[in-house]
Amino acid sequence: MTLKPWREVAVPHEDVLKGTFQQAEFAADITRVHSKTAVPEYQNPRLFFERTYITEGMALLLHSVVRRLAGLGGDPVIQLQTAFGGGKTHSMLAVYHMASGQAPARDLAGVGSILDKAGVTELPSAKIAVIDGINLSPSQPKVRDGIEVKTFLGEIAWQLGDRDAYQKIAAADADGTAPPKEVVAEILNAASPCVILMDELVAYFRQFGDKRLAAGTFDTNITLVQVLTEAMKAAPRAILMASLPDSHNAGGDEGQRALRELEN
Repeated sequence: MTLKPWREVAVPHEDVLKGTFQQAEFAADITRVHSKTAVPEYQNPRLFFERTYITEGMALLLHSVVRRLAGLGGDPVIQLQTAFGGGKTHSMLAVYHMASGQAPARDLAGVGSILDKAGVTELPSAKIAVIDGINLSPSQPKVRDGIEVKTFLGEIAWQLGDRDAYQKIAAADADGTAPPKEVVAEILNAASPCVILMDELVAYFRQFGDKRLAAGTFDTNITLVQVLTEAMKAAPRAILMASLPDSHNAGGDEGQRALRELEN
């Protein structure tokens, strides 16, 4: 039996054949997708799924998200933890594109069978908040409509419900402290169905050290995470996904400390 050369079985993409491929452009960046500045292969939902092999693990993840957004159960909080380059951000982008409604979920390659298995005819569009730990500074607040948004929870509220949602936790955000979980649950339910994607969390948390920054302290931000995860349980059509590195890629002492706390 003579095997065909691989290049005849799997024809490389045109930019590879022409020698114009730039690897840096194809590193998954959730912030660029959310801000609509990514290359088409990541920005366009149809192109993204055409070029994405849905593994068994990703299929289980998408199935859980579908059921949660449809109000059929599913986990309220999902932690993604693999080694560096293990596909955490790519998995988040799959959820982003499936849930965003930019293209009907059933039109995306491989997603129709996931909907069928979940017993969902069509997935409703969800509001999506993206927190990228390397694009959010605990010492430099974001300015939204003239208001300084200091904490990641304040940023989530603004992305899900603009000024009205933010005002519900504005006092706590200004102080860098945690609001009541009932108030956060109210914001989540008002925005539902909704998805919160939190990438590179350890990179964000290890910047605090023992200092008090504009976003508060390390400990108060751990409390913010606790409040958010507890509030998710009271919002049946809301889901939170957070990515964490393995211990070998968490960084030094501050990174290891952040990882331990966030894993809990």
